[in-house]
Amino acid sequence: MNFSENLLQFIWQYRLLKPLPLRTAAGNEIVVLKTGARNPDAGPDFFNAQIRINQLVLAGNIEVHIKTSDWLKHKHQHNKSYDNLILHVVYEHDLELAQNANNNVEVLELKHLIDKSTLTEYERLASAKSSIACKGQLVQVNDFKFLNWLERLTIERLENKVKHIEKTFATFGNDYTQTFYAVLLRNFGFKTNAQPFEQLALALPMHLLLKHSDNLLQLEALLLGTSGLLDEQFENDYIRQLQNEFEYLKTKYQLVPLPKEMFKFSKLRPANFPNLRLAQLAQLLHKNKRIFTEPQNIQNLSQLKIAFELELKGYWKNHYTLHGGAQEKNIHLGNASIEIIAINTFAPFFFFYAQKLMKPEFQDIAVQLLQECKAETNSKTKLFAEKNGVLKTAADSQALIQLHDNYCVLKQCLKCGVAASLLAPRGLA
Repeated sequence: MNFSENLLQFIWQYRLLKPLPLRTAAGNEIVVLKTGARNPDAGPDFFNAQIRINQLVLAGNIEVHIKTSDWLKHKHQHNKSYDNLILHVVYEHDLELAQNANNNVEVLELKHLIDKSTLTEYERLASAKSSIACKGQLVQVNDFKFLNWLERLTIERLENKVKHIEKTFATFGNDYTQTFYAVLLRNFGFKTNAQPFEQLALALPMHLLLKHSDNLLQLEALLLGTSGLLDEQFENDYIRQLQNEFEYLKTKYQLVPLPKEMFKFSKLRPANFPNLRLAQLAQLLHKNKRIFTEPQNIQNLSQLKIAFELELKGYWKNHYTLHGGAQEKNIHLGNASIEIIAINTFAPFFFFYAQKLMKPEFQDIAVQLLQECKAETNSKTKLFAEKNGVLKTAADSQALIQLHDNYCVLKQCLKCGVAASLLAPRGLA
């Protein structure tokens, strides 16, 4: 098999070794207290490791090679950043290095410590054709270890979402209110209309909506008009009233409507039509503008559901299109939709607040909010059906999406805690 340095680093990181006493090439007993933090950049492979050789505790860096002689091949002898090594870990010890001797760095050979099953399992994962290399074997992974890995991925997923929020924050000149409005608006469009709703946030600044928050008619006119959805001939008196109001506001604020074709209606249920979502957004702003200016005050799912209890009134109470399509029942945001907003807007924004305002308690609120929402079921989470029994909350399903997108699809098994469980020597998984 193609034995790589990455695989050896992975084996070291997760201690995938036989339960045998460790001895250095010089015959000294060694105990690994900390394997160290893996270094993705130039320099030693692991930082801040800690080992005990005989009775002496050492703290510092560790370098990993296939062969000891790779040290010379990689020209580490000329690099001062490798002077603070406490251990040289190799698969095969093939050469005594003067630099190791001069700096009292001992060598630990792993060749006899790696179980054949570890290498066999890695080869199977590396050659797997499925998008989920370990599909069919997840049942072998200890549930506690699996959930422990998911906890880490939940944080990774939130960190990825914060990157998008950071870009939005910069676009709007570090304006928290406008940034939250843009993120919420994108998610109010849900999957089908996320992009045009986000464009609407650029075309219609939040400060204009706040000026008119006491007037529901003007809010609807601004949102529907700037979206371009009022750019037609209508017969209904109320819709014409919205058009007239928008003409006045468009001139006053020099607004440029978006092309109405951006907004998708095809294959959507009436409850998800963009005009209804915008009418709901107008009512949300009219009902409680503090949701936009102080979203951090909503810190759990119960508060969020109360805030998003939106009952459409007037024209929208019995119509679902601008052309007068009648409806018999009142359309409102269901629990599932509110949880999607909690998952994709409020939780990431709390995580964003935690970083920007240096308030770690907001990070805890973000995770707690995900834990209060039900686990999502979609095409990605279904791929991990073998672990359905342990998946309880949106924190778990968000972690699975992170696992799928950033590990499985990219074939990054050597960065994955699930693979670590599968590659562990028999009896240690």
